[in-house]
Amino acid sequence: MENIIRQTTEFAMHIVRAYVKPGDTVVDATCGNGHDTLALAEMGPEKLYAFDVQEAAVRATTELLEANGYGKSITESRIIVRQLAHEDMADCIDEPVKVVVFNLGYLPGGDKACTTRTETTLAAVQDAMELLRPDGLICITMYSGHAEGKQEKKALLELAEGLDAGKWHTAYISMPNQKHDPPEILLITRKS
Repeated sequence: MENIIRQTTEFAMHIVRAYVKPGDTVVDATCGNGHDTLALAEMGPEKLYAFDVQEAAVRATTELLEANGYGKSITESRIIVRQLAHEDMADCIDEPVKVVVFNLGYLPGGDKACTTRTETTLAAVQDAMELLRPDGLICITMYSGHAEGKQEKKALLELAEGLDAGKWHTAYISMPNQKHDPPEILLITRKS
C-alpha cells in the first residue's frame, strides 16, 4: 500500500472513499482546479455538485471532468458545476447529501489574495451540516499558512469542539512533525 499520509489531500480522499456509495449525492463545496471533484466523480455517486466562487475554478473543473470522460454526466446534470460561493450551496441542493468536501484556502495557481474566509466558511459548514444525511461526512482540508487560514482553522476547531456529542462525531488530523504549516483535516459526521 502506498503511504497515504504523505499527501494530506490524498489522505482526505481516502477517508471520503469509505463513505461514498452508488446512489449517493455528494458535494465539492470548493472545487478549485477540480481534482477533488474528479476524485468524487470516480467514486460513482448518483449526483455530484461542485461549486466555486471563481470563474477560473469552474472552468478548470469542467475541463478536467470532460477530459476524463464525464462530459455526458455534466450534460445530463448528474454532475453540476456552478460558479457559486460555498456559503450559498444550500440554495441549489434540495436533497440530503452523503459527503461534503471543503478544500480551503486559495486557488492553486490563482490569486493568493482571494481566499476562503472565516465567516463564509463557517456559514457553509453549518449549511453542510443541515444537508448531511445520518452517517454522512463533512471533510474539511484546512490551510493555516496564511493569516485568514489561521483564523479559519481556529474558528472551525471551535465549532467542532462545541458540537453536541450526542449528534456528531468529529476528528482532527494534523501532521505535527511537518514544518511550514502543512494542511490539516477536520472531519464531522452526523450520527444516525
